[in-house]
Amino acid sequence: MNGNYGVTRDINAKMVMAGFLLWKLLVVVVALVIAFLTMGKIFPTNGWWKYAQILYLFLTPMWVGYLLLPVFSGKTILWAFWLAIRRKRQFYRSFQK
Repeated sequence: MNGNYGVTRDINAKMVMAGFLLWKLLVVVVALVIAFLTMGKIFPTNGWWKYAQILYLFLTPMWVGYLLLPVFSGKTILWAFWLAIRRKRQFYRSFQK
């Protein structure tokens, strides 16, 4: 036997669907559902606000998907943004004189 039992070597492999991580797709779908549920409470239902509702429904998942894209450091844009916000603002002084 060659030791191949149908189990992949990388047992901790991440679930991928159509090239995207499954949890990222799930977050975008949840954002779409939340946008759909809050759309009627944020915007009035008459007049030109219908177009604002459609735009809100279209742009919210796109914005969430953009924040989940990777950057060069291996993190997501959202995580890089969070690290930039909570950056420690201290002075570092050398012990040498």
